Amino acid sequence: PKPTSTDPPTRFLSAVFWNAALMALGWPLGVLTAVLVARWLGPAGKGEYALAMLVGNLLLTLFCFGIPSSISYYLSSGRVPAGSMARTVIVAATLLWILCLALSVLLDRTGWCSFLFGVPRFSAAMWMAVFGLWFMFLGTFLQVVILALGRHVLYAALPAFGTLVVAVLSVLLIWLGVLTPALAVGVSMTSHLLNAAVMLVYTQIALDWWRASLLAPNLWKSLASYSLFHHAASIFQFLIQRVDVFMVSVMLDIRAVGLYSVAYGIAELLLLLPQRLGGLYHQRVAADRTPEGKADEVRVSSSLVFVGTALGAVALALAAPFGIRLLYGPAFAPAVTPFLLLLPGVCALATSCIQNAYLSGIGRPVTGAVVAAAGLAANVVLNLILIPRLGISGAAVASSLTYGAQALLLIATVARLTHARPLTMLTSAPPSLVAGILRRALQ
Repeated sequence: PKPTSTDPPTRFLSAVFWNAALMALGWPLGVLTAVLVARWLGPAGKGEYALAMLVGNLLLTLFCFGIPSSISYYLSSGRVPAGSMARTVIVAATLLWILCLALSVLLDRTGWCSFLFGVPRFSAAMWMAVFGLWFMFLGTFLQVVILALGRHVLYAALPAFGTLVVAVLSVLLIWLGVLTPALAVGVSMTSHLLNAAVMLVYTQIALDWWRASLLAPNLWKSLASYSLFHHAASIFQFLIQRVDVFMVSVMLDIRAVGLYSVAYGIAELLLLLPQRLGGLYHQRVAADRTPEGKADEVRVSSSLVFVGTALGAVALALAAPFGIRLLYGPAFAPAVTPFLLLLPGVCALATSCIQNAYLSGIGRPVTGAVVAAAGLAANVVLNLILIPRLGISGAAVASSLTYGAQALLLIATVARLTHARPLTMLTSAPPSLVAGILRRALQ
C-alpha cells in the first residue's frame, strides 16, 4: 500500500471513532487490572513496579531519536519508500535496544542509578523492563508505519489487544499467588512482544520489508534534521510528565512513588484518547500538501479534546474520593488529594496533544521543543520547592501548574500561526458539531 497525500475528513473521523470505541472498551479492563495489581502488590510493591516501568519508558524516549515523527511525516507525504522505511526502523530498533542495555549495565555497576532513580542498584523489575525494550522500540516504530499506511483500525486495535493480554496474565498470576513487581513488568513486556510480532508479520505481508533495501544515505540528513527537534520535544515532554515521579523517589521513598503512581495513573487515563488523536492528527496534517489549510480543524479538534477531557475530569473528580478507597483499599487513600490536584493540568495537557501535533505536522517541531524545555525547567524548580513542603501533593501542584502554562504557550503560538483568537482553541465545539461528527464517523 502506498501512502496518499490527502486524507478525506470522513476517513479521518472514522479513524477517530474506531480509536475512541476500542479505547472505551479497553479502558474499564485496564482500570480493573491496575486496581487488582495495586491491591496485590501494596503501595511499596506498586512503587517498585511503577519506577521500573518509568525507567523503561525513559530509555525508550531518550533513544528513539524522534524516529516515530519522521516515519509519520515522510511516509504520510510519500517522500520515502515504505518498505525501505520499515526495514530501516526494524534495524534501528535492534541497535537502540543494544545501546540501552549497555547504558543500563553502566548505571547499575557504577551506582549512578541511586542519583537518578533513588535506588542503589537496578531491581529485577527494572531489568525486566530493560530486556523488554526491544519489543517496545519495534512497536513504537511499526505502529506509526501502520498508521501511515492508512490502517487506522489495526492501529486502534493493537493497544486494546495489549490491554487484554495484560489483564489475562495479571489475573492468572494473582490467582496463582505469584505476582511480584518483576512479574508485573514481565506481563507488560509480554504484551509488547505480542504486539510487535503482529506488526512485524503485517508489515512483512504488506511491504515485504525483508527484501527491501535500507534507506539511502542521502535521505538521512533530512530525516535527522526533522527528527532532532521533535526528539528534543519528546524528551522534554516525557520528563515534564515524569520528572515529578523521579523526584518523589529521590526526595521521599518508594511507598510515596506507589501512592503517587495511582494518582497520576488514574488522572492520565484522560490522556489516552487525546494522545492517540494527536498521532492521527499529526499524520493527517503531514499528509496534506497545504497543511496550513487545517487552521479551522485545529481549532475544532482542540476544542473537542478540551471539552471531552474536562467532562471526564469532572466525572472522575466526583467519583475519586470514594472510588480510590473502595477499589485500591485504605492504604491508597493518600492518593486522592494529589489526584484531584492533577486534574486541571491534565485537561490542559490534553489540549497540548493537538497543538503539538499541528506544529509538527506543518514542519515546526522546534516550537514544541522550546515550549517543552521551558516547561521542564519550571517543573523541576516547582518540585524542588513544593515536594519538601507538601509531599506528593506538592508534586501534583507543580505538574498541574506546568501543564497549564505549557498549554497556554502552545495555544498562543498556534493561534498566531492560524490568525485566530487564542480562546477559539477551546470554544469551537458546539453540541451540534459534536453530533454531526458522530454521524459522519458512523457513515
